[in-house]
Amino acid sequence: MQSKQTYRLASGAIVVALVLAAAMPGHAQLNLTVAGNGISFGNSSRLNGLRFNWSDSNLDLINGVNVTFWRPYGDQPGGTINGLSLGLVPAADRMHGVSLGLGAVIPGRYSAGLTFGLLAVVSEGSMYGIRMSGLNVGGLAVVSQAGMEGINAALLAGVAEGPMRGINFGGLALVSQAGIWGLNFGGLATVAEGPLWGANFGGLALVSQEGIRGLSVGGLAAVAEGGIEGATLSLLAVVSQEGIRGLSVGGLAVSIGAVESSRDIRGLTVGGYKVEGRSVQGVSISVIRSKLRDLTGVAVAGYNNVQRSQTGLTIGIYNRAPRLNGVQIGLLNYAGNNPPGLRWLPIINAHFD
Repeated sequence: MQSKQTYRLASGAIVVALVLAAAMPGHAQLNLTVAGNGISFGNSSRLNGLRFNWSDSNLDLINGVNVTFWRPYGDQPGGTINGLSLGLVPAADRMHGVSLGLGAVIPGRYSAGLTFGLLAVVSEGSMYGIRMSGLNVGGLAVVSQAGMEGINAALLAGVAEGPMRGINFGGLALVSQAGIWGLNFGGLATVAEGPLWGANFGGLALVSQEGIRGLSVGGLAAVAEGGIEGATLSLLAVVSQEGIRGLSVGGLAVSIGAVESSRDIRGLTVGGYKVEGRSVQGVSISVIRSKLRDLTGVAVAGYNNVQRSQTGLTIGIYNRAPRLNGVQIGLLNYAGNNPPGLRWLPIINAHFD
């Protein structure tokens, strides 16, 4: 009988404390603590132990378990939570440990550890995993106004104003205003204003304003204002304004697909429709044509148009080079530096400096 009365009194006190905390954005609370250690019901600012509150505001430091039933007052409650954060929308300036939100998790400056929001994880600061073992999961989105490190996954999108490093997954897209490094998957697109390095996949496109390096797959296109290095594959186009080095495959069907670079292309390059670049050093293969300022190596296409100098071999229906140092094999071949009677030849043409 005594235990039931004690239970009812304790339950009533807890309800009163939570109601007061919900009504007052200050620090209404009921504490069962000794020197700040124990259990707190309400909006206590500091605690080592177990804390229950309706809605957080003006946090200082919570070490232990923090359970919040509603979203915080204002934009951010501030403070630091070390340990386990649970609730509808757990939030604090700094969140270390495990943070689980039925709606979202909102770290103000940064979070470290395991962060999971059923709808979203949103940070105005940085999100850091425990080096390679941190995990940030948003049911719909993971968003950071700074950077992300560790494992970052979202059903719709992963978005960061800073760099993304580690394993990054966005069901529809990955977007970074800085760079993206690691294993990166965007269901439709992976987009970085900075470099895109590592194993990169974009269901429709890979886009980088600085450069793409590593193993990269863009379903329709891989586009970089900087250089492209490594193995790069896409259905329609591989495009670089700075240069392409390595194994680049653009175009998997006749009459569509291109590999284009305003600068050098090095390595093995395959374009379904065309290969176009300032110069090619290596092997270039396309079904329709190659348009190259200079060639050092081998080019195979229906029409090989070397605009300045060819050193090596071209094979096609029509091969053209103003200056040839090598061999042309095709139905019609033109070498501009041969004597007048030998400039136009069928089947094979050659000139060696």
